[in-house]
Amino acid sequence: MDAFDRIAARTPAQTRRTVAKMLDVADRIHDILQQKGMSQKDLAVALRKSESEISKWLSGTHNLELKTIIRIEEALGEEILVVPRQPLAA
Repeated sequence: MDAFDRIAARTPAQTRRTVAKMLDVADRIHDILQQKGMSQKDLAVALRKSESEISKWLSGTHNLELKTIIRIEEALGEEILVVPRQPLAA
């Protein structure tokens, strides 16, 4: 077991899930930017933020607020988070 595996084994499951979700959100934004032929700079301009702030947001380690994700969705014209609307099975 290497050092990474030892750290991961000691990391609470909730923390691992949180990090995984943050990386998923960052990956989704990167994918949308690529599909639209946009750069992080373009997103920064659209959101009136600095490139360095966008870079931090898209590192996958920044815990974006829901309202920030919604602003990004609006700037990109694409959904980042999709919540199923069908009722849960009883």
